[in-house]
Amino acid sequence: MTWQTAQLMPTADRIDLGIGQPDPALLPADLFEQSCVDASVLAYGTEAGDERFRYALAHWLNQRQARPTSPEHLMITTGSSNALDMICTRFSQPGDTVLVEDPTYFIARKQLADHGLTAVAVPMDQGGVDILELAALIEQHKPAFFYTIPTFHNPTGITQSAERRAQLVSLARDTGCPVVADEVYQYLHYAEPPPDSLASLDERAPVLSIGSFAKLLAPGLRLGWIQGSSEILVPLTGSALLASGGGLAPVTSSLVRPLLEDGRFDQHLVRLTEVYRRRLATLVAGLTDHLGERIRFTVPTGGYFIWANWLNGADTEAMLPQAHQLGTGFQPGGKFSASPGQASAMRLCFAFYDEAQLTEACVRLSKL
Repeated sequence: MTWQTAQLMPTADRIDLGIGQPDPALLPADLFEQSCVDASVLAYGTEAGDERFRYALAHWLNQRQARPTSPEHLMITTGSSNALDMICTRFSQPGDTVLVEDPTYFIARKQLADHGLTAVAVPMDQGGVDILELAALIEQHKPAFFYTIPTFHNPTGITQSAERRAQLVSLARDTGCPVVADEVYQYLHYAEPPPDSLASLDERAPVLSIGSFAKLLAPGLRLGWIQGSSEILVPLTGSALLASGGGLAPVTSSLVRPLLEDGRFDQHLVRLTEVYRRRLATLVAGLTDHLGERIRFTVPTGGYFIWANWLNGADTEAMLPQAHQLGTGFQPGGKFSASPGQASAMRLCFAFYDEAQLTEACVRLSKL
């Protein structure tokens, strides 16, 4: 009997650049071969998560950001989707409005809808979200929160400038509108590091930054975190869910903590970054060589994705069946936005496939 162990098992004849997951060949099983579990982590843990792990994580984060955080400003989750789900549960109720960027991560859109929330789109430019438009929409809708992907945006690859981040955090502080920053790609940069995470900029502002080891280490770990002030974390750590079940992912935390402490995680991240840097360059070259003047795209400096627009205005949702027939695929722009202007876009991921396959995918895309 063949068991299905992975969420996605693409067919061998298709190079589907719509898959936004790590390459299974890059998942570091060897890092866990000598792992063992301490008996203490088999008990119910503290609501915010294992304190030893939060201490190790805070130390790791502080090596990468100008403003230090502390274990008290971190809460452990079972990944970024779990974090957003908990935030929706504790910071909103069905019928509320939530502001999102246009475009935005399609699964986040579905999560908001699952909670009965109405998503209102805020336009972006190359510097990130339009602050003036955001301020006007906060005044108009009094939203439960604003959901943003400030670093290596999914799907566009845009990174909010330091100036724009400061304006956003200041707006959150002045209006009291919480900002939920999905920052799972923050530490996957292939050039200069991005600006610091939003939650580290001003403790007085109601900002929650979501991090995850899914893209940095392995998605099957189901391990992530929320960073925020002690006050803004109270509605989350004080939930009945954690009062009953204790802190999340105590066993997984205990497996990852030694990797943070002894440098093995950093070594893995360096190797991973080098592989993704080469794959990004390969996809950029393939798109340039084989699609030329037919599409327009901006090269990201981190993350997983290239957001490409067909200049003839073609509807990528309608193109997708033909792409599948040609042995390739992508995520159509309509999944990320209700705006007609995004219908000619497609999200392409360079993380899942090797360089030869990425080049071949571009050859197949050129036949569309």
